[in-house]
Amino acid sequence: MIKDFPLDFARFTKIWKPNQFLVLPAGFAAQQKPDLEAGVFAASIAQVTEAWLEILRSQPRVSDIRQDEGQIEAIQRTPLVGFPDWITAMPVDLGAGKASICVFSRSKYGIRDMGVNEKRVRLWLALLAQKLPTGS
Repeated sequence: MIKDFPLDFARFTKIWKPNQFLVLPAGFAAQQKPDLEAGVFAASIAQVTEAWLEILRSQPRVSDIRQDEGQIEAIQRTPLVGFPDWITAMPVDLGAGKASICVFSRSKYGIRDMGVNEKRVRLWLALLAQKLPTGS
């Protein structure tokens, strides 16, 4: 399992390796600047959590899904060699019936990932947007 779970999205900083991708909601108080701003959903944290879990369960080579302290952790292995990529997500309540999500995807091994973590997160966020109504 991932040793830095649950992850403190507000205080952690990415390491120097480019094989990681971070998404945070607009205005989320964090030390680290995100690679992408998360969307807003007209949904509760529970709805975002359930939709995210459905997405994880539908993806190939995803295992070790667990939840703790409002966060969701999963491992997705690379197709050929089976190297683990760690994905941590945390739905965030924005108030007024709206929610968003923090996501950090990173490779355990190597330095470069040829954009795999970014592609994964963008795909999963697109799937999340299909499952939940967006808010402004």
